[in-house]
Amino acid sequence: MAGETIRNPSNHDHFMQLDRLNQRVRIAFDGMDIAVSDGAIRLLEHGRRLYQPQYYVPHADIDVQLVRSDRATHCPLKGNATYFSLRDEDGQVTADNLGWSYEDPYDFAVALSGYVAFDPQRVSITVEAADTRDT
Repeated sequence: MAGETIRNPSNHDHFMQLDRLNQRVRIAFDGMDIAVSDGAIRLLEHGRRLYQPQYYVPHADIDVQLVRSDRATHCPLKGNATYFSLRDEDGQVTADNLGWSYEDPYDFAVALSGYVAFDPQRVSITVEAADTRDT
């Protein structure tokens, strides 16, 4: 998927572009890799303003234990978001509501199903140059 643009059917000024990256994406929290993915999607969204890019990684590429939290939000373009907290090896929650996913997105946003995004103000996101990927 390269540059797929998805518009909100009820508001054509609200849209997002999804780009499947051919680069490795690393997401770290407190110096620890929580996800490394060669199958990430970059989402660029324009609504009332242009929002910060979000990087969604396949749930299977997450290397830590996430637990569902009680928080939920709604996006008129993507659907209902489920939030996840990070749990350490001892079972303690170390970061509340660190990531979210659209487990049952709207039909026109189904490309996000099975992917998780993380709060870019709380994690470090690195997009590696394509030629540095391990092969």
